Amino acid sequence: MSDEEGLSLEDVGVEGEELSPAGRKAGFLPSFLIRILKWVAIGLGFVILGVTTTVVTVRIFNQGREGEQVRGVSPEDMSARPPPLQYDDTIEEIRGVTADDPPAIFSTRVSIGYQPDRTQLAFELTARKRQVQNIILLYLSTKTRDELGPEHYATLQAELKNAINKVMRDGQIVEVLFRDFVVTQ
Repeated sequence: MSDEEGLSLEDVGVEGEELSPAGRKAGFLPSFLIRILKWVAIGLGFVILGVTTTVVTVRIFNQGREGEQVRGVSPEDMSARPPPLQYDDTIEEIRGVTADDPPAIFSTRVSIGYQPDRTQLAFELTARKRQVQNIILLYLSTKTRDELGPEHYATLQAELKNAINKVMRDGQIVEVLFRDFVVTQ
């Protein structure tokens, strides 16, 4: 017998695969299981690609940032803030000149803050509106152009608060705020 007699064309499959005597493909796994595994491998590849892309993107965006820590808000932080104040905005714009030679012109509008439960103080501020306006005008007129600069606003506000509180009878104001403040030549 020669080698050719043992093989026939019927024993060889379409792509060179050997067929078993019953006509099925011979192999370790059936074809439908191979197709399922192929799609699972493709899906797994997409998941790995997506995770890798996300990790690389996050690292690029976070590069150069120092360790930022998120600080929680404690009950002490919340209670340390004072309640909002009530403001009196009825004082009209105040214009005057500075103590310089030649004098500069200033213009300001102020708000006066007080505790909301101090209704008598609100009535007194309304009654003394012209007097408070005059205190502010006279005080700012004693200052030079340089002393009315933005770096001195906090000091000016504190001194104005003290000057106004000296004439108040029914309570003390808490703060004086500048709504606008302009100094020109």
